[in-house]
Amino acid sequence: MKKHSLRILASLTVWLALWGLSSAAEPAGAELRPAGAAKVVDFSSDPTYAPDFVSQGDALERLVWVDSAPAFPGDARGSLEALYHSGMSAGTAGWRLDESWTRDDAFTAAAILVIDSEDFRADPYGFFQISWGLWNSESTGLERTGNFESYAGDTFELLEWDYFPNVSPFFGGPYLSPALFGAANEDSPLFDALGSFANLSYGSAQTMLPLDQPLLAVIEQRPEDGIVVFSVQRITENASLLPIDGALAVVPIEALSKPEYVLDTVGLTLWHDGFGGEEPGLVARVHYHGLAARQGRVVLKEMLDALLSFDRAGF
Repeated sequence: MKKHSLRILASLTVWLALWGLSSAAEPAGAELRPAGAAKVVDFSSDPTYAPDFVSQGDALERLVWVDSAPAFPGDARGSLEALYHSGMSAGTAGWRLDESWTRDDAFTAAAILVIDSEDFRADPYGFFQISWGLWNSESTGLERTGNFESYAGDTFELLEWDYFPNVSPFFGGPYLSPALFGAANEDSPLFDALGSFANLSYGSAQTMLPLDQPLLAVIEQRPEDGIVVFSVQRITENASLLPIDGALAVVPIEALSKPEYVLDTVGLTLWHDGFGGEEPGLVARVHYHGLAARQGRVVLKEMLDALLSFDRAGF
């Protein structure tokens, strides 16, 4: 393993342990990684040709594999470029997990991504997200926002890392504002009007993510605490890791009106803004250099090894 890569892994493990986001903080001899399935998506070649790839809607029109240079020391060539454009038709692009996970499962998912500054536009009078996460391939639909004809969404059973880069003169920003949608709660008096929004929990933290720099975005579900923790860190040019001020948000599972969900897919969510105008709320190109998910409390070194293509077999 390269010297720079070792420095990245050590820095990541130490910093996340400080926040309690990594099992590196567990005592020696603890069960850090219960038996469970892992999913590692390799972007060194076009991952949309993988046998476990699944898509909905017009996702493929917004994705292109690029033979790009490594984004940081230890990274492999290649990335998947995703276009987040609030005016385009919605789609999801994901990879099936080997096992389905529920609210009772501890797991960690992570993505290495770079938000491109070229042609980047975030309308201050719009509100739209860069997003990825885990969902249910049967029950998660494509109506994430609702529209002028109906406020109801249909993105049931979706756990989503969301970054809204818009800076509004009215409510500020940008925001790391992740969301958790539970199963359809048809017993809720709000279900007919709101659909998936009748069973929603979310968190929010005001923070600005840097452009043109590799970021590690993390989702960790902690069922023992009843929460899901979302965070972002920056990988620097000298292969160290820096926390980003404010880039930590918590979503309470019990805030769901019906705290039930099953997740069987990890990937990218590319939505359409049903309330948008002529000017798109967001236009952003994001390069994904790695995506992984693991059941249980993960030793971060093993996850990042997999993301950096060093030891997929042992992950």
